[in-house]
Amino acid sequence: MKPGEKKEGESAEEVSRRKFFTMMGLGVGWGGMVAALGGVGAGALRYMIPSVLYEPPTIFKIGTPDNYGIGVDTKLKKERQIWVVRNERGIYVLVSICRHLGCTPNWFGDQQLFRCPCHGSIYDTRGNVVGGPAPRTLWRAAISIDPVDGQIVVNFSTRQDPDPKGTAEGLMVEEMSREVEPYFLKV
Repeated sequence: MKPGEKKEGESAEEVSRRKFFTMMGLGVGWGGMVAALGGVGAGALRYMIPSVLYEPPTIFKIGTPDNYGIGVDTKLKKERQIWVVRNERGIYVLVSICRHLGCTPNWFGDQQLFRCPCHGSIYDTRGNVVGGPAPRTLWRAAISIDPVDGQIVVNFSTRQDPDPKGTAEGLMVEEMSREVEPYFLKV
């Protein structure tokens, strides 16, 4: 039998091994090209859609100083992650994020303490650490009075973070050093 001759029973439609691999190579090549162009097209479309974070604003109003009596007000803990604290000298805002691992402590009015349910950190009403593993005091957020409507404006992203001193009672910061603008309103 000479090369190129057909055997009996062989049809003209049978594909040689070389032709088969050539066709497969073309298919894979074109398939890869289509996949690459599809990826570039999808990326270009995604670029046209803005990335928007739907987070609450970091600067917000919480009412007038008259809305807050002496003690700890917890009504904004869930919505804004803050406690508003008023003492005889003025008002300050504590950020309700535990400084140990970021949990949300709870206020216990009968004990006058904030207690973290996760790992047991305990804070007093000034934000000092009186027990547990927390390495720092609670943050105080910057606050001011809006001159137009007289409401308290909280800047959640500007925080007071003084270096505490270790004492027998816990990690403490002298209160007078924390009662400074913009972290304390004298009212």
